[in-house]
Amino acid sequence: MKFRIDIFLHSDGGSTDRKLADILTAILKLEKHMSAELDDLTAKVTASGDATDAAVILLTGLKAALDAAIASGNPAALTALSASLGTNTDELAAAIIANTPAA
Repeated sequence: MKFRIDIFLHSDGGSTDRKLADILTAILKLEKHMSAELDDLTAKVTASGDATDAAVILLTGLKAALDAAIASGNPAALTALSASLGTNTDELAAAIIANTPAA
């Protein structure tokens, strides 16, 4: 989200004009800073949502794989699924650690 502030100042000059110009400059700097902070926050919220969506997809897929392995009645399928889960868990743990900011 971007903000736009247009201010038109008409006066006859003097020290009041300088003070008003300084105030307007400070407001514009603050607006730019706030806009950058809002952009950063928006990116963090989006990344958080992406991570949540990815975790839901992963868990849904794991449940489907487990259900299929159980339904097959094949112990080898369960062993293969267990190995796959170990790999996925390690990858997920590494991704969480890599993308978690330090406290």
